Amino acid sequence: METQWPLVIFTLFVCITCGLLGSMSILALKGRGRDLQMTGLVTSVVCLVVGGIGAFLHLEHWERIFNGFGHITSGITQELIGCVALAVVMVLWFVVLRKGEDELPAWLPVATLVVAVAMVVATGHSYLMPARAAWGIALIVFYLCNACMLGPIVLWAIAVAKGDAEAEGAAINLAFIGAALQLVGDAVYAVSVAASSMPDHGYYADPTAMTTPPKAVTDLFEVMVSGAAAPMFWSAIACAVIVLVCALAARKKAGASKTYLVVAAVAALATSLFFRVAVYQLGFSVFMLY
Repeated sequence: METQWPLVIFTLFVCITCGLLGSMSILALKGRGRDLQMTGLVTSVVCLVVGGIGAFLHLEHWERIFNGFGHITSGITQELIGCVALAVVMVLWFVVLRKGEDELPAWLPVATLVVAVAMVVATGHSYLMPARAAWGIALIVFYLCNACMLGPIVLWAIAVAKGDAEAEGAAINLAFIGAALQLVGDAVYAVSVAASSMPDHGYYADPTAMTTPPKAVTDLFEVMVSGAAAPMFWSAIACAVIVLVCALAARKKAGASKTYLVVAAVAALATSLFFRVAVYQLGFSVFMLY
């Protein structure tokens, strides 16, 4: 399937937004990162807006979005509900932070975590299509793990920019856990693809190429590890390992981890893009009609 770059942008920035809000919430529950919260909040708002622009670009005729809002089961409706819920949470954060209190009320970070997880799940759920064998429940696992990696890395960058060594150390620890989870999510998706099947029910002849028999795709796992999607898949795995190694090394360098941060950030962005492209390259339909 052709890579849908607007949707790649949308899912990428949704994961950054939700991961960043989730990371901020975890630090807030531990009483850390107070000086990072407003910057993190503004960053999450910008990322959500960029992701929304990506979604609109995919629609091409953006006015058609209203046709989907009448159906609660449509992916675009569920994503809209999630975006509205995120916007409400962000407003609550802004109001509380403007009051200048030293600590957030405990319910706010907890509610933020719930909304962030729900939004990522809704985003992944909208891509579950029985007609595409590689687009199963493992996609949700991948997106959740991706958010767990991207969010802490952005928070790590904010902590470095603010010079908050304590929050930097906490963000590095979260980035390390997130990178490990990313590898787990990648493995879960790989197992899911290996377990999927592409039944061969026969094909219609292509009248424009009668002498060329259609090629049947019956093993998606082979396509992923050694076929057309292999360069993207293995590059994604390698970059995720780089993020894990950088976060591991940076745990002992809190306060002086800028170099590790730059490498980890580039690798995190690369693995996120590579894997999303691989997902589209594996988006074969169960029934290929010619």
